[in-house]
Amino acid sequence: MEALSWLIDPISKGWTLYGLIIAIVSVVLVVSSRRQKPFPPGPRGSLSLGRKEIWRQYAGWAKEYGPVIYFKSNQLDIIVLNTDRAVHDLLGLRSKWYSDRPTSTMLQLVGQDKALTRLRSQDPRFSISRRIAREEMGGKAVLRHVEAVETSVKVLLKNLFSTPAEFRKHIRNAQSRSIMKVIYGYSVESDDDRYVKIIESWMQSNNSAARPGAWLVDSYPLLRFIPHWFPGAGFKKYALERRKSTEEAISKPLSWAKSEISAGRAYHSFVLKQLSSQELDAEHEDIIKFLSGTMYLAGVDTVLSAMLTFFLAMSLEPEVQKRAQKEINDVVGSDRLPIITDRERLPYVNALIKEVYRYHPPAPLAVPHSVSRHDTYDGMSIPRGSIILPNIWAITHDESVYPNPSKFDPNRHLAGDKTNNVAQPDPRNFVFGFGRRVCAGMDFAEVAIFLQISSTLATFNIFKERDAEGREIIPEVEYTGGIVSLPEGFGCRIVPRAEAKDAIVWDS
Repeated sequence: MEALSWLIDPISKGWTLYGLIIAIVSVVLVVSSRRQKPFPPGPRGSLSLGRKEIWRQYAGWAKEYGPVIYFKSNQLDIIVLNTDRAVHDLLGLRSKWYSDRPTSTMLQLVGQDKALTRLRSQDPRFSISRRIAREEMGGKAVLRHVEAVETSVKVLLKNLFSTPAEFRKHIRNAQSRSIMKVIYGYSVESDDDRYVKIIESWMQSNNSAARPGAWLVDSYPLLRFIPHWFPGAGFKKYALERRKSTEEAISKPLSWAKSEISAGRAYHSFVLKQLSSQELDAEHEDIIKFLSGTMYLAGVDTVLSAMLTFFLAMSLEPEVQKRAQKEINDVVGSDRLPIITDRERLPYVNALIKEVYRYHPPAPLAVPHSVSRHDTYDGMSIPRGSIILPNIWAITHDESVYPNPSKFDPNRHLAGDKTNNVAQPDPRNFVFGFGRRVCAGMDFAEVAIFLQISSTLATFNIFKERDAEGREIIPEVEYTGGIVSLPEGFGCRIVPRAEAKDAIVWDS
């Protein structure tokens, strides 16, 4: 044994040193973990994010755990912010670190990682895309698109008159029509327009691919390299199909617009302006291609959600509807439709629109944010890379801020109204996003929603559905899950008002 001591001793010493290093590292980790602030409270275990109306569950958890809650979903760290204060403190005051987007392997696989709503905040394309979108759709610039919106509203009214039971389809088509005209200069002539169908298919895939925690490959990115035939690799076939859909949706309408420009017959549009820019190169054109698709994506379903909530609310609250109609009659008259310059003179209609936003925000949990560095808040640790979900629904249903939040009541937004001396907080501060991620097209969306709602009120009465015996049906409504949430399972009766002038609506 002595003859081997020269071999055993160094090995023994080496293992001793190795063991000492492990012990030191372990002590450091234990001490560090004790010094580190605890995670926010929340339910234990790995939880699913896919339930309908899950924002209600988060709001319920907030009553149990506090306004900031934490849980795991498929190895992802999820932080839900349930109060205006928490959202303001983190997504507002600390927007430098909280304006990122979660890394998503699935979005990369389906080719949607270059969309403005998905770009990382550090990506140079993010600031360029936002600047271009704001210049086109923000502030006074949006006024040059009012004519396109007014035209689509008139088509909406005609369609509601002809086939009122199909109001969902008519509202979606109206928004598609105005956005296609504004972005590409393209006129949608039918309900089954080829380009709209391509983009709508892409929108559906975007909603599926974008849900946090829905895809295992987002939690384990190395799964992207497994063979297509391997068990559990069905996501790769789905991603390949959706990638083709993405390319079609962002390329085909743009190609049509480019051909119209080359032929010298292009209508003034966002694409015409951008492709005529002296800054145009391959990179800029690629930005415009993805930005155009994103503007459609962000603009259609959000307006559709608000409009469906409006139709639902009017069927449930006939007195609110009557008061808004009376204001339109008094201010606008009955010989024309409301126009955008009427907006400042219609305070109750504006309050009604704010209440639509509050009653059910179109995106109850917004588009998920991500934090780019480790942070602490109110004594709690927020891990770097956590997915941040601002629970807008919980904020707009906070009883301490909005008394009786389940009631649709525009009066809450009117200062000096007999029911309150001070108007309750404007929900537009929440529903259009936060910090550096505030919706770049919010001004355009507000123009579209105002003109659609005010014109509908001017020309139609909206009632509850009736059953075969003529009894009114009280709708039991659920909202869909996903980033943009729509009311489903309700119908209504849409009847032309006697005050509506046939000449300016049905025959114009």
